[in-house]
Amino acid sequence: MKEIGELSCIFYLYYHFNDKGWSVYKNYDEKGYDILLVKEGEKKRKIEVKSRQRLINSASNKNTNTYFTLSEIEKKEADFLVAFWIEHNMFFIVPTNAKELEKHTSKNKHTYVFKVKLNEKLGSLNETANKYLDSWGMIVQNIK
Repeated sequence: MKEIGELSCIFYLYYHFNDKGWSVYKNYDEKGYDILLVKEGEKKRKIEVKSRQRLINSASNKNTNTYFTLSEIEKKEADFLVAFWIEHNMFFIVPTNAKELEKHTSKNKHTYVFKVKLNEKLGSLNETANKYLDSWGMIVQNIK
């Protein structure tokens, strides 16, 4: 699933930003992020991609909630989390400094969780998830 998520994100970044002068690179060397977005004269954008898909689904086991988790190093190094919920074809673009990333601690290690809830009857997402749904433009806004 990891490769599907990362390659899908690379495609979307290329589609949205290549004609605006941004180049997209897969990170093979450094820890804490998967993709690097570069444009001359701009701060580089480091992106960590997380993807989720429930492989077995039944009427009694609906996939209406999912969580995307960042490690402490990923939160520190990346500028954005791109969370890809594969079976719903939904991308959530979340700044890694967003207050919606809930901090969890276990055995002295911190993780940061972005929660997505889908109300299938209404066809709507929770407010937090809806805020970041397909918000690709936020990645290239001026960040410091």
